[in-house]
Parts: sequence; C-alpha cells; structure tokens
Amino acid sequence: MKNSIRNLIISLAFFGGLIGITKADALDVSGEFSTDVTFSEDVSFTSGYSGLILKGDDWELSTNLSDGNLNVEEAKYNWAVTEAITLTFGSQAEPYGLAWGLHRPSNNQFVSIPREHSISEGVGISSAPFGVGISAFYGNDSYWASRVSYNVSLFGINSEVGLSVNSNDAQLIDVSKNGSILGIPFETSLEIDLANENAYWLRGVFTPEFAKGASILAGYNSDDEVLYGVGYKCSDKCFISTELSVEGDTSFRISYSF
Repeated sequence: MKNSIRNLIISLAFFGGLIGITKADALDVSGEFSTDVTFSEDVSFTSGYSGLILKGDDWELSTNLSDGNLNVEEAKYNWAVTEAITLTFGSQAEPYGLAWGLHRPSNNQFVSIPREHSISEGVGISSAPFGVGISAFYGNDSYWASRVSYNVSLFGINSEVGLSVNSNDAQLIDVSKNGSILGIPFETSLEIDLANENAYWLRGVFTPEFAKGASILAGYNSDDEVLYGVGYKCSDKCFISTELSVEGDTSFRISYSF
C-alpha cells in the first residue's frame, strides 16, 4: 500500500512538472505500450515496454513503467558548442553499436532484443566531419566509450558501418542496410563482438508491397539460434509481430505508439 501511494505521488509530481514545462517550452510528447505473450511450457504475459518520451529544443526525458514503478531512462540536455560539435550531459545511452534502441517496440519489429541496452551518467560529444559520425562518452569511474561510423548509398541501398570501443576492452563492429532488392523493401542489421570470440547477431525484415502491411522477419546468431516470424502493421500506430525459434518457443507482441 505504501509503495502504491509513493508511486502515485511520484506520478502526480511528474505530470505536474510536465504541465509546467509545456507552458514554458515547446514540447514534443510521444510514447508506446506493448504486451508480449509467450507460448512455451506455459503461457506467460508480460509488458514488453511501456514508456513516455518528452522532448524540448535541447533536452530529452524518457521514462518507462516497470513492476508498477515509473523509472527515468534518459535525462539529458545538449549544448551546441559549434554547428559541428554538440555536448550532451546527463543520463544517456552509450555510443555502442546498434542494439540500444531495440528495447523499444517502435524501433524493433521483433519481440526479442539482441542484447541489453546500457545507459550511464556522464558527458557525451558528437560530431560528423566529412560525413564520418563520431560519438564519444565519458562517465563515472573513468569509464569511456566511443563509436565511429560512416554512411554510404549505392544502387538504392543505404549502408552504415560502425566501430565501437570502450574502456572495458570491448570491440564491436555493426552494419546496417536498408533499401530495395527486386522491388522488395528490406532492412538488415548485424553486430559482431570482436572481444567475445566474434559473437554476432544478424536480423532482417522484408516488406513486400503485395503483402499489404505484412513483413517477413528472419534472424540468426552465433549461438546457432534461428528466429523467424511475421509482422503486421495494423495502422500507423499499431503493430503486431510473431517470433518463433527452432527450440519451439513462440512469442507474440502487440504494440501501440502515439
């Protein structure tokens, strides 16, 4: 009972502050909900992700609901030092690979995520000289992380290649592609962990126009796990996806974005 009252007070204070911010600054509010159903030995229901994202001109606050608690995910603000260099302060995602944003259903047509996302308190810097994306982060206990990436477009296919390293001796290569092959739009993503015996995960989404909003999902990783399934865009805001594995587990997700 005490926890419920405490969470109610926190929520009221949060939304009270939100009203004040709305009056003081231009505010963009977005969010999403999702429900996961897993069929294994038993049937289980979980809330994959429920969150709210608030954005101003130079700041962002993202929250999620977990076990009845309202948790702050990112709380960051930017300082544009020059037109080419931006500093970011506060709680933020580390510049490490592709998988961070995939814990949000709007960024992930699969049900599962390849690895957990990581958020730290510190200062980040980003720039893109000569088309090369450079991001770096410095946080507590002298922890640092950085990522260098490059984008190229050829024959209607957009590609991005990135290299990430950090003070824990991690080395990660990531590749993402999107475009169209034989008239079929696709998106693919790959991460290779060079510091962990070249462990990797690969995922692809293919969306034929004749499928009327349906997508074909396929994935594979270095543990010889094969994932496949079908996704369906019910509307601009609602998406349904199914994910099956060769081990026999079946997952189903319905998500809603606003």
